[in-house]
Amino acid sequence: MKPRILHSEAMELSFKAKEAFSQGDINLALDYYCQAADIEGELADFYANRPDLEPTRSVIIRSAAFLNLKAGRISEAQKYIFFGLLNIQDELIREQLNNALELMITLKNNSPYTVATQFNYLNALRQKSIHYTLEPVSPEFERSVPIESVKDFFDHYLKSLLAFAKTQLRRLSDSINVVHDSLENELSKVVRPLLTNSGYGSFKFSIANDFVARDSENPTLTHLKREVVYKYHIEIFINPLDDDNIDKIKQEFSDEEINEIFRPLAKLKSTKSNYKVGYFDIENLNKSYVKSIVYKQRKRLITPKQISGEDIGELENIIKHRRIAPSGKVLSKTLFRENFKSFESDLTVSVIEPREFNPILLNESISVTMIFDSNIGFTLSFEDCGVEYTDTEFNLALKGFHNAFYNKILTLKEKTDLSISEAKEFRVIRELVSNIEALT
Repeated sequence: MKPRILHSEAMELSFKAKEAFSQGDINLALDYYCQAADIEGELADFYANRPDLEPTRSVIIRSAAFLNLKAGRISEAQKYIFFGLLNIQDELIREQLNNALELMITLKNNSPYTVATQFNYLNALRQKSIHYTLEPVSPEFERSVPIESVKDFFDHYLKSLLAFAKTQLRRLSDSINVVHDSLENELSKVVRPLLTNSGYGSFKFSIANDFVARDSENPTLTHLKREVVYKYHIEIFINPLDDDNIDKIKQEFSDEEINEIFRPLAKLKSTKSNYKVGYFDIENLNKSYVKSIVYKQRKRLITPKQISGEDIGELENIIKHRRIAPSGKVLSKTLFRENFKSFESDLTVSVIEPREFNPILLNESISVTMIFDSNIGFTLSFEDCGVEYTDTEFNLALKGFHNAFYNKILTLKEKTDLSISEAKEFRVIRELVSNIEALT
């Protein structure tokens, strides 16, 4: 027996199996994995009683366990997993075998074909995954992250990712014979991000997009599926948005596309968010945190949406009952009707005009977010300074916002023990307002 040569043969067969699987030929992949598992299993049996040959013994036993799982052989995989957990001391390999044990228990009552396809699909997804953490800004619940924070992240992440994918698909529409009217339908086939792992300790999770070609799918579309999450992560999500990057983005995307991609991302990366997002570098696994998107970046990047009443329009929910009379006439009766208006817009503000005080001319204009909700009215906010005001009437909301902004300046000006978030807000105010000390 020549262990090194046999192990190389097993790894070569495993590589061929991986290629076959990525090309959708599951039966060929399964055959290659079975051959590789036979060879590596023989080697593992040889090394089992040779503790003097560490660390080679541990590596071969781990390999035999995983190759048998990939081949769909649960009982054989179980033998090497249990032996390894009882006899191997290396912590990393023990952790990997524990992961294999978890997968083995999950897949135990399935056919070899099902085990192989599920294991290899999940394994490939994990290899393509981007790894994130959500961590609380304040230690109110120690390291635990509230569910609403998780929901907020995924709502805004998915909106931004979908908008980015739409731009990529739009550019490929001619080559894959997709008319623009059917882009939304194709988009649902392309963007199907999956949670491939999760854990506690803050909230750790991994995301990958479905990558398998389905129903004679166009190869260009399959390639986009495989790359869209990684491409979004590198080009959009962790983009530091310095001046050069913003210029490149504005060259590549239209104003409308930028708004659709970066508006939800600006909310996710708001300076007022109650969570922070970490990610692990794909190459070296070093952990970093995404930077907040501040008002200067939003001002350069996002074109304010100025919306008139005509643009808003009316949204209407109607439930109707229709039936055909014996005469053939269609009879219709409205059972329920609801009219409401909802929109989000921007206001450009260059002067703060509080009641009973002189106006304050800002050093540069700011973009104030205006959200209308039929339940509560108008909300005007400027997150970088933590200013927000809501009222049922727009004019009252606007006046209230100006007063709230002025009061925020006075409050921070007089306060001697600023918190970290207040210090950030005050730095922004000092950039916007000259001669703060003269205000009373």
